[in-house]
Amino acid sequence: MKPDIQIIPKLWTTIPEAIRNRVGREPGPQRAMLEEEHLLIILHQIPGPDDASRHPALFWRQPDGSWKSQPDAGGVLALQNHLAAFAARLDELDKAEHAAQTATEYHKVLEAIAPVLRSSRGLHRALQQAREFVKADRDLINLRDSAASIERNAELLLQDAQFGLNFTVAKQAETQAQSAQRMANTSHRLNVLAALFLPLTALTGLFSMSVRADIADTPVNFWLIACTGVVVGLVLSSIVVARR
Repeated sequence: MKPDIQIIPKLWTTIPEAIRNRVGREPGPQRAMLEEEHLLIILHQIPGPDDASRHPALFWRQPDGSWKSQPDAGGVLALQNHLAAFAARLDELDKAEHAAQTATEYHKVLEAIAPVLRSSRGLHRALQQAREFVKADRDLINLRDSAASIERNAELLLQDAQFGLNFTVAKQAETQAQSAQRMANTSHRLNVLAALFLPLTALTGLFSMSVRADIADTPVNFWLIACTGVVVGLVLSSIVVARR
């Protein structure tokens, strides 16, 4: 039973019913189908990162070798332009990948590349099917080869973006580790100083010690307590250094 709504234009009146009956209101996977020497190629337009649905691009080769296309007219030229649009999109993403410096920028590039790569794989697969159906069409051979090149470039670009993201994350982690090490060294020095002067500070505070006369007239007890504080401080600081 022929569906009420389908993606094949109603003006394509001579397309075989066997093809119409295999197409519904959604484009489905990218593919090629041949009936009665009529070749229909169903492709997807270039997807964006947040596109939940796919928009179809139809290319119909008639038995006499003439082409029709939808949504853009132009026949086989429209199909060539379709592939050229994929290549141009990959060039844009390649420039964005080279300009990326932060993990967020690399993530945005990866989000944009992933759907293009998936679509380019389906594009190559559909044109390979079309090439197998119609073996004497040189245009299909060239288009199939162009689709293979687009798929390969998309895969390489995805790998480059992933490598760039991994390097950026590793570099940031290394920088953070170096910063943490510097902070740890600074904290250790402060701990050594605190261990050195804390006993002396505690003893002088406990005995309310202050020097109000000349050094020569300072009581012996002052020097005894001060030396005790320094010795204890040295012992504590050595323990702090040993436990690092």
